[in-house]
Formats: sequence, C-alpha cells, structure tokens
Amino acid sequence: MKRTMNIALTLAAGLLGGLLSRYLAPSPAFAQTQAPVPVPREVRAQSFILVNKEGKPLGRIGFDSDGLPVITLVDEDGRTLWSTKASLLLQSSK
Repeated sequence: MKRTMNIALTLAAGLLGGLLSRYLAPSPAFAQTQAPVPVPREVRAQSFILVNKEGKPLGRIGFDSDGLPVITLVDEDGRTLWSTKASLLLQSSK
C-alpha cells in the first residue's frame, strides 16, 4: 500500500509540476522568419578590381582615360599577363 501511495504521489506531483510550469513560466520565444533578400538584377560600376584571398589586386575590368572598355590581368608582381582594349563601333542611324 505504501508503494502505491508513493507512485500516486509521484504521478500527482509530476502532473502538478507540469501544469504549474506551463502557466507560471514565461512563454517561449519563437524565431521569426526572415524576409527573402532580393537579388539585384544588375550591378553598376565604373570598374571592378579582382583580388586574391590576401586582397592583392590581380585584375581589373573598367575603362581607360579615353572611356574605352579595358580588361587587364596581372601576376603577383604586378606585371601584365593579358590585356585587351575594345574599340567603339559607331553605328549610323537610319
């Protein structure tokens, strides 16, 4: 009989403790959903500098002093490995 009384008291204490913790404890905080970050459709700049992991510039996409597009790739010592300059083609309007 003593054993059944202990089990009954244990169950009652657990139930009472669960009910009290539900109503006396502060409500849990739930994480808010993040708004999706809009992906830009285009990026505008006058030049782009390509850098390695250490931040050293190894290339450039931009314009020269005449306003013509230029792409240049350089090595670790700053020597030009490859470069190209576009020429502007003027189209006559009809």
